Amino acid sequence: MADRFDLESLMRSVKTVTGDRAWSTATARLSAMVAEHAGTPDAAAAFDLYYAHWRRMPATDPRHPAFAGYLLQLVPLMRQSGPCCTYEQAKELAAAARTVRDPHWQAVITGVLALVVLQDPTATLTDPRLLEKVVKDLDSASRLLPAGDDATTATAIGIGRAVARAEHARLRGGEAELDAAIEELTAARQGLADRPDDQAYLTCHIACLRAGRAYLGMDEDAMARYVREQEIALARVPRRHPGRDSAESWLAIDRIKLRNLIAERTGEPWPGPRPRRGAHERPDPADRYALVRAAVEVLGGAAYDEDQEAMAKAIGLFREALAQCGEGDEHWVRCATQLATAHLMQSGLIPWEPKPLSHLSRAGRQIIAHIDQAISLLRRARRAAEGPAHPLWISIGRLLADALRSRSMMLPQIRGARLRKESREVGLAALSGLAWSVILQSGTSHAMEAGNKAMEEHCLDIARWCIADGELDGAVRALDSGRALLLHAAQVSATVPSMLNQLGQDELAEEWRAAGPVPLEPEPGRLGGLAPMAALRATAGPDVRLRRRVLEVLAASPYRSRLLSPPTPAEIAGSLRTLGVDALIYLVPAGEIALPMRLGRTEPGAALIVGADGAPRSVELPHLHLDAPELTAYQAAGSAGWDPRRRGSGDPRRDAGPVTAPQSGVTLQAAEALDRLCGWAWRSVLAPLAGEFRGSDGFSGAQSGESRIPCVVLVPLGALGAVPWHAAWRAEGPGRRYALEELQVSYAPSARMLCEVAGRTPADVGASGSPALVIGNPTGDLRYAGEEAEAIHRVFYPDGTYLDADTADATATSARLADLRGGVLHLACHARVDPGERHSAYLDLAAGSRLTAEQLTEGTARRCEPGLVCLAACWSNVSSRGYDEAYSLATAFLAAGAHTVLGSLWPVPDEATSLLMYMTHHYLRREALPSGQALRRAQLWMLDPRRRTPPEMPARLAVRARYIRPDNLAGWAGFTHQGW
Repeated sequence: MADRFDLESLMRSVKTVTGDRAWSTATARLSAMVAEHAGTPDAAAAFDLYYAHWRRMPATDPRHPAFAGYLLQLVPLMRQSGPCCTYEQAKELAAAARTVRDPHWQAVITGVLALVVLQDPTATLTDPRLLEKVVKDLDSASRLLPAGDDATTATAIGIGRAVARAEHARLRGGEAELDAAIEELTAARQGLADRPDDQAYLTCHIACLRAGRAYLGMDEDAMARYVREQEIALARVPRRHPGRDSAESWLAIDRIKLRNLIAERTGEPWPGPRPRRGAHERPDPADRYALVRAAVEVLGGAAYDEDQEAMAKAIGLFREALAQCGEGDEHWVRCATQLATAHLMQSGLIPWEPKPLSHLSRAGRQIIAHIDQAISLLRRARRAAEGPAHPLWISIGRLLADALRSRSMMLPQIRGARLRKESREVGLAALSGLAWSVILQSGTSHAMEAGNKAMEEHCLDIARWCIADGELDGAVRALDSGRALLLHAAQVSATVPSMLNQLGQDELAEEWRAAGPVPLEPEPGRLGGLAPMAALRATAGPDVRLRRRVLEVLAASPYRSRLLSPPTPAEIAGSLRTLGVDALIYLVPAGEIALPMRLGRTEPGAALIVGADGAPRSVELPHLHLDAPELTAYQAAGSAGWDPRRRGSGDPRRDAGPVTAPQSGVTLQAAEALDRLCGWAWRSVLAPLAGEFRGSDGFSGAQSGESRIPCVVLVPLGALGAVPWHAAWRAEGPGRRYALEELQVSYAPSARMLCEVAGRTPADVGASGSPALVIGNPTGDLRYAGEEAEAIHRVFYPDGTYLDADTADATATSARLADLRGGVLHLACHARVDPGERHSAYLDLAAGSRLTAEQLTEGTARRCEPGLVCLAACWSNVSSRGYDEAYSLATAFLAAGAHTVLGSLWPVPDEATSLLMYMTHHYLRREALPSGQALRRAQLWMLDPRRRTPPEMPARLAVRARYIRPDNLAGWAGFTHQGW
């Protein structure tokens, strides 16, 4: 009779069944084999038997370490019949087993311990940092494997490491880490060619991870592609495979997500396969993870069918799972948040008409009960999450704020005031998580995904609540929390070492410096068969673990506010006074605030004004709608205000017009659309704003008794960023009067950026001898740009450097940026926007080279500090990463250290641009005007039919001045000013 304590014999029996293959498709049989060998009811009970036997074994017994190692290797099989082997027990067994000094054995034990920990979601959810240790241990196991060792072990270790990285990214944030994990799993899948069942299962897992990335980026086409990949792979996963249920659940959930994307775009239900129903009708009541998976699927179907009964079932399943969690641990937080979400969704399915006393009706009481349950759960989950470092901090805060706001609307005005206040406070506190999650990411693309749709989904709602409640300080904070986060992250990353040094964290600062910037081009040949971009993601720049450590240090220091909070109105006012500006004005479009139980309402548009005295005020703008016919017609005509996420809008060229169709210049339709847009801009915004400032005294920077044109900085939200507000016009007599005749209008990506720029030492770019770099027609196909640049260099900067098609490549240009501290950079060339790409906006330079926005914000060209950057190029102030990110070439230069940047909103006409730029430098150098005033004066010069050309203007430019039409907005209105 076999000795049931002979684990070496049991391991040989297992090997006989599996050969060199993994255990995956034979787990049930192998688990039964373990129980039979041990003589226990199931394999989980066998662990208790063997562990107790091992503990009684003397440590000096030569069988002690081998027994521990074999038992540890059997744990994955034993867990098939129930939970067993705690993390502490696994560590104890591994420590004993490692006393055997065989390299292969050491590698196996190290790898198995990591995989046992990874297999235990209770341990990893309780302490997600364990996953970092798993990754390190599996790295160590891989290094310990002797050369030429069996490929099965190496493949298993590689897959385990990638799964651990993916789970760590899911629990702790870090899109770059998730991308690296996906690429590692894709490479490891090649090693499963002789195990088609496991290869199909791994394909499902990879497609599920990629679908999650696509959903985060709102990429419907990619989402549909990865759902299809899962469907094809799942058909090859046998029913007996232990991962089959998980793969089915992934697919069901991803179908729900795809349906949500399609419904959001079309407003219609998805006609594809219905959410899976009935697959988890009776999940194991002792398996909380199975309960949650079933609840999510039932919830998706209930939402699809608006089925209250099914939603109640989902709530019941979540409750069962929550009862098995320890309050406050990671799994409890996630489960409680999902349960609260289900309660809020159920409240929205109950038919109810809001009217006086209707909250006392049966339906009203049911709704209140569900909302109160959600509020209680979310308050507890928020306390457990603790702060913005938690990946669910934003989601929990948003749900709780919405629930509190909804509940307040079912109470009398006075009684609801307390809940409205709490909703604002919770919502505003959640917004600090936006900055945390963006700064945590490696590179602009991942940061963009982390902050995607932040403004429209949350910040704008909170701001509208605050405006409606008269809490304007909160509205300012909410609006700026969602603005230009990529630029903020770039500035933080550039200054991390100096902040750490100031805190005495010299070693951490050096580690950050040693990691270097994220390279912008793939390195050929790295990491074997991985795709070049995968190599880039996996190896370059500070990784997410280093970023998290740094963020934790900085967040516990006096730098916390700078990192996570936008400036206060008082801080904004101080910057306005420094810049000599009268007001910062957010333009907030009208919009509906969506709340549970369908209580949403439409709030009117508003101008939120922060004056130089620090006192915010709001001006209602009832005609400021994103669906205004003038704005939608302008966009439909192919304007520069097109959504940067949409492709196929033509080839942006400096010699095109303000709106383009592919391969065409300015059309009459486009010119008329722009003209009507600017008329609407006056009626909807500038008329009431001009009234706010007209006749006011005490403008910032005005001398006693002096009359001065008011100076304002605009922060237009959403698609309003496509509008040239300074060119808004009204009819006056037989002609027109433009906004820039009554106001000096500048722009800013955010108040945070404005304050950052105001803190820089002023640069006197009009002073004689200041350095200058002028680049003209580097691609050789812009005749007037070359003439413009040559004239500007010869007349205004004769001691500066001039580069052309022979010399102005990206390397030479980047090298000279460092020498322009406080000087002038003028670029007369092509600029292009390529939304969604790694290089999303760039200047075309000589020899086919490029200078990209990403180089300025995260690459080797960052931290250049010119006093003035003139981007006499098309699209140079069009955001390539969404309107509210305001991520353009112009703002990238600003983030990189420039004091002032002039950029364009559309493909500007070459001829008119040459004159406008020449005159801007004329007013800058000859009349010593500040940059913003110089641009304004040049635009007014273009508007003047009796304009005079300066004596030193070259004849070829002077001749053109005769033919400039003042009413041709395309020729002058596209250029904007930002900064000093």
